[in-house]
Amino acid sequence: MPGHAPPPLPSAPRAAAPVPGYASSGPRPTLYVIFNGQKMPVNKDEFVIGRGSKSADLPIKDGNISRRHAAVVFQNGGWYMKDLGSTNGIEFNGTRIDTKLIAEGDMIQICDYELRFTYH
Repeated sequence: MPGHAPPPLPSAPRAAAPVPGYASSGPRPTLYVIFNGQKMPVNKDEFVIGRGSKSADLPIKDGNISRRHAAVVFQNGGWYMKDLGSTNGIEFNGTRIDTKLIAEGDMIQICDYELRFTYH
């Protein structure tokens, strides 16, 4: 809908610790998501997580998950987890969030599913 664009992602804080293995002038850091015991690389600037097998890079077949539920996006030199306006949202440490800079070992919950992130 016109005029209803999602808010932009926040820029990374200047005092943020650097992402391991990432130099701002070099290639972007490799991020992996661990889901159901499988480790897979986040290999695009917008990696969609959702119910849709054709619209999601990581499909999760569950009626409580939106077709395009959340995305891992690369912006301002860092990887962010972003809710895509889903009904049930995403949580970090038990709190519903919209956007979060992904740190080593972060665990994000989508409904009954846990996704762990690592740069190793």
